Amino acid sequence: MRKPRIGILFVTSGWFREVGLQDPSGDTSARVEALARETVERLSESLDPVYPGVLFSAEEARKAGRALRGEALDGLLLAPLMWCEDQIVRAALGELPALPLLLWTYSPEAALPEFVPFQRMIQGSGAVCTLQLSGMLRREGYRYRSVVGPREDPEVYREIALLTRAMALAADLRGLRVGLLPFPCGQMSTTYVDEFALRRRYGVELRYLELERVRAAAQGIPEGEVAAFRRDIEASGHELRVEEGNLAEGIRYALALEAVLAQEGLQVLAMNDVIEEMHASFGLRPCLANPRMSDSGVVISMEGDVAAGVCMYLLRRALEQSPMYTETFSVDYEANALLLGHAGYHDTANADPDHPVEIVPDVEYENTDRFSGAVSFFKYRPGPVTVVNSVWDGEGLKWVAFQGASLAGPPKMDGNSHLLCRLEPPVREFFRRSVESGVSQHWIVVSGRHLQVLAILCEGLGIRFLALE
Repeated sequence: MRKPRIGILFVTSGWFREVGLQDPSGDTSARVEALARETVERLSESLDPVYPGVLFSAEEARKAGRALRGEALDGLLLAPLMWCEDQIVRAALGELPALPLLLWTYSPEAALPEFVPFQRMIQGSGAVCTLQLSGMLRREGYRYRSVVGPREDPEVYREIALLTRAMALAADLRGLRVGLLPFPCGQMSTTYVDEFALRRRYGVELRYLELERVRAAAQGIPEGEVAAFRRDIEASGHELRVEEGNLAEGIRYALALEAVLAQEGLQVLAMNDVIEEMHASFGLRPCLANPRMSDSGVVISMEGDVAAGVCMYLLRRALEQSPMYTETFSVDYEANALLLGHAGYHDTANADPDHPVEIVPDVEYENTDRFSGAVSFFKYRPGPVTVVNSVWDGEGLKWVAFQGASLAGPPKMDGNSHLLCRLEPPVREFFRRSVESGVSQHWIVVSGRHLQVLAILCEGLGIRFLALE
């Protein structure tokens, strides 16, 4: 993911200078300027700072605001390094468009000496200004988030990194186009979104894709490309358990989806795979993983689940790993575990390296479709996981998440890619709180423990978040 491009507004007081409390050539000015440069350098490890220097007058602030206005910014970081007049901050913000704003209660040091000389007190007076500015900003309608801590605290920089990453993700969401093939899933209306509110709130647009377009693309794939894709499957070590004709047809649709998504500039596909129209048109469900799509960052949700697809996109961008689309197949109360998996398309990058990926018939449709299908089947790799549910709650996206572990061992079932996930919360409590909250049956799995990270990201993205712990 690209670094967030953030405008840095470090402000101090002009009044201190006017009344002689801060000599421009004295130690206070020099120290504040030096610490500001060091702080910007530290921030640059996780973001791309656009820094006009320390501001201490309305005139300077207006000039800085005009300069920042010409930059393609994802957001702003505002920190009073010392006490500062409101008008300096207003002057800068007045020149800028409405951007996500992060207000840092900054301190130059984590602890005070036994005795605090007056100049040292002035140098650490940023906290009083943050409190003062908070009231002004709220009354004047600015939306901001708060981070608190001294300049040397690694946790502060970690939180700033996450919140500014959320700013960049929110910016990237605007203009994201989600393909819906071909229309919403009537059997599961919890997967619906309000597409107009989705566009207004997050900038995400739906693009409805015609079945005939994908079918025609599949039938137009040259035989040489089909043969090359098959050679790649063999080279990857996947075990083939499907008849050649079914494999060839599965390859055609894997390549057709790649072509159509690329033509439309789509990074998310919500596939309504359970409708009769798709199976009558294609003769199969497109389930064969295409590594080129995965490498390009494309994510695919099944059953037309747009909210889950957007979640998969954000998790992939934020955590830089491929998410896995699942649902709760079965419950093991004694092991406090869920059998998670789903029919359909899955990125084989998530496969357990101790067990080979298999290409198998589509167990749900092999007896009714014209083709038995070609499905990438695997067991998810073992280790800690975070599992996220994403739904449209009537006003916006809502995520419910828990942590657990994908258990080692042989595959737990056949037919569908899956994992046996031991939960950290009691499984009864998981169901009680999930059901009472109102969720879908679909859960997105990512490796690692990320609840704290997701809480901060959701705050920055405007997504309601509930952690099950």
